[in-house]
Amino acid sequence: MKDSAVVKVVNFAWFQGIWWLVILFQNQAVIPVLGLIALWLFLSSKRIEDIKLMSAVFVLGTLVDALLTYSGLFIFNETEALLSFWPIPIWLSLLWVAFAGTVYHSLTVFKGRPVLASIAGAVFAPLSYIAGAKFGAVELGASILFSYIFIALVWSVVFPLCFYLSNRFEAKLSQA
Repeated sequence: MKDSAVVKVVNFAWFQGIWWLVILFQNQAVIPVLGLIALWLFLSSKRIEDIKLMSAVFVLGTLVDALLTYSGLFIFNETEALLSFWPIPIWLSLLWVAFAGTVYHSLTVFKGRPVLASIAGAVFAPLSYIAGAKFGAVELGASILFSYIFIALVWSVVFPLCFYLSNRFEAKLSQA
């Protein structure tokens, strides 16, 4: 599937669908989300790059949100954790995987624009977490303002880092 405007819209809708699934259904969404991720990988014109970036961002995102959880900024009231040894709810780690699935497709406007990516990450990522809190998927351990500022600082680095990683994976594939 070539990355036309239609693919960008489909990819964006795919991610939004996953976001809503995990926010509304948390653990009950894991199997459908895994299926949607597999479907995307089947359809993707950049399958190898997506797999590499999804794997890296799975680890990166889990570490970032685990640190935010251990710091007390995020509080998860999961009575039935699917993976008791996992530092954050697995559905949140899968959301990071889905996010990585947008980098080569619907978020290409940020490729090669680290300042714009930093600003976008700082502005929009906190809104996503705050919306998740409003729907009860997470509880914020601080005021909305402090949470917004702290998440903005984190995502002003994380978002451009995802594009840096994507460029590295593409470069390695083109050299192979």
